[in-house]
Amino acid sequence: MSKFLLLLGLLPVFVSFVARKFLSDKVVRKEGGEEVSLSGLEMVERVLKKGKAGEVDIQLKKRPFMVLGPDHLVISPSLAESRRARDVAEAGILAGLVLMARRQEKVVGWRRWAVKFGSAMPAFTTIVMFFAMVMGRLSASLCFGVVAASLGLATAFLWFTLPVERAAAGTVAEMLDETALVARRSEGERLANLVRALGWRRIVPGAIAWIAGK
Repeated sequence: MSKFLLLLGLLPVFVSFVARKFLSDKVVRKEGGEEVSLSGLEMVERVLKKGKAGEVDIQLKKRPFMVLGPDHLVISPSLAESRRARDVAEAGILAGLVLMARRQEKVVGWRRWAVKFGSAMPAFTTIVMFFAMVMGRLSASLCFGVVAASLGLATAFLWFTLPVERAAAGTVAEMLDETALVARRSEGERLANLVRALGWRRIVPGAIAWIAGK
């Protein structure tokens, strides 16, 4: 049973790491460190204005997960102030999710839940299994299997809700391709590429995403 759980859990995680490497990491590492002419907050404001959602309440607070809805968005001060291309593109995706929430709030809510689940559930399971192993209630192999299974389940939820974030990224990328969202054509192309790449970023549970880097 423990080997089955281990395989069942780690296989989708491995697939996610490989997919993220080829679909996201290569572009982000190549173009994400460049400075651009606008900040993350300016990107959010322009995307919302273009999407006819200029009245959305934008708050700057330190939050670990996506906090957004059809009429509000919370972003971290560091993301709002950054002019690094990768951060600006990430802010743009958040604004794209707000625009999507105005049309399909429930499906965006599923994506928010999946991202939170991917960070919280495996960590909680690890703590429970650790105490179960220390107290001798379960074998070490079974505990590792259950933790792996929780990672696999979290990964499955992230893949299931991924189309929501991909659609939001696609909307923002189209804005960058087809409108004067940014002044420079080269910046627009770079940000569009990054937005599309970052749309694949959250396919690894947040509890272990640090292994592949930010």
